[in-house]
Amino acid sequence: MRSSAWRRALGLAVGDPRPVLDGQLLLEWAIGQDRWGDCLVAQGESGLLGYVLFCRRFEAHTAQRRLWIADLFVRPEARAAGVGQHLMQEVARRAIAQACDGLVWDVWRENRSGEAFYRKLGAAAIAEVAPYELTGAALAALAAAGEG
Repeated sequence: MRSSAWRRALGLAVGDPRPVLDGQLLLEWAIGQDRWGDCLVAQGESGLLGYVLFCRRFEAHTAQRRLWIADLFVRPEARAAGVGQHLMQEVARRAIAQACDGLVWDVWRENRSGEAFYRKLGAAAIAEVAPYELTGAALAALAAAGEG
C-alpha cells in the first residue's frame, strides 16, 4: 500500500478530511534526517499491516518524560492478529529504554474500538485533561500579536 493510501485509510478510520501531506513530506518528517518523530511499521506477507508514529514529550510541571503517540493504524484485516499490540509493545520498550514515565496519546471520542483496545492494554483515559489546538488564522494571529 502506498503512503497516500495509508494516509487516506487512517483519515477514514478517524473521520478526518482527506490528507494534504504528500508522501515525500511524510517520509521526511517521519523518518528523514530532520525528522519530528519515529515511525515503526509492521509488515507481513501481504505487505504493510500497520504503523505507529511517536515522538518525545516533556511535561515540565510534573517533570515527566513521555513518548507521545501521534498515530497508530492497523489495516482492518490485521486488527485481530495482534499487530496493534505488537506495535504498542515496541513503543513501550523504547519508552522504558529512554527512561520515560509513560506513553500518552489522543483517541477520537467516536473510536470505541480504539478505546476498548487501549483499555485492554491497561491504559486509562485522563479525565482531567481536554485537548486543545490552535491552528490556521488563530495561530498566525497569536504569533503576530504584539509584534511591532
